[in-house]
Amino acid sequence: MPKTHQELRDNFNDHLSDLILAANQYDAGNRRRIKLASPILRTLFYKQRYGEIMIKILPPEISIDFESFASSVSIANDTVLYGGPVLNGQVPDSDFKKPKKIYLPLFSTESIHWISFDHWWNGRILYVNGEGFKRWELVRYMANQDGGAHEDLALDEKYSKLKRNLFSMEDNNGGHYKELNLALLRQIVHETLLSFDKMNLLPETYTFSNHDSNFSNNTANFSISQMNISMGKSQTFEYY
Repeated sequence: MPKTHQELRDNFNDHLSDLILAANQYDAGNRRRIKLASPILRTLFYKQRYGEIMIKILPPEISIDFESFASSVSIANDTVLYGGPVLNGQVPDSDFKKPKKIYLPLFSTESIHWISFDHWWNGRILYVNGEGFKRWELVRYMANQDGGAHEDLALDEKYSKLKRNLFSMEDNNGGHYKELNLALLRQIVHETLLSFDKMNLLPETYTFSNHDSNFSNNTANFSISQMNISMGKSQTFEYY
């Protein structure tokens, strides 16, 4: 039996509420819980072998604007390093004795540009020396391999480099800032919720902070690490 329009609406609203829940858990300091968002994003946006993505099978009264998805990514032409829409900073470790150096999502509303869904979903959110991640790639890796919806015994080499900090900045002591994969996924959730909020489709209010209220345990200032290092003499930027 086909699903009713009401069932599809209810499931869609449940997915959006669960994205907000995962975002709130991350912002409250339970940052690994953002992986709960990966199977939801996969359901909403990732075209698998059978069936259509959810946002293309919703009833007609749910109006998806496929030309208005929120992008926080701008990459210069001839870029060799794009650090992603993230911040770097420090939070206390589990016993509050020393700071842990991690990435956090950028969140800045000034960096948002509105682009088409296809351009957004296939857009690069990280680019380092010839290797990059598109939004769909990160969602697929985290949902299918890294415990979001399925647990593999081994990780793809490309995602393994991301998770194990090989694409991350070094600090002054030769260590690496951590959790870049989690920060990038939280930023994708942020963009997703901003997009559906603009379409007046969120079933509840989505709130976020610039790491000043929800992130109440921060021990150091954050600095922007959204780097564009380009070989070109004059830079023009494209939004992804």
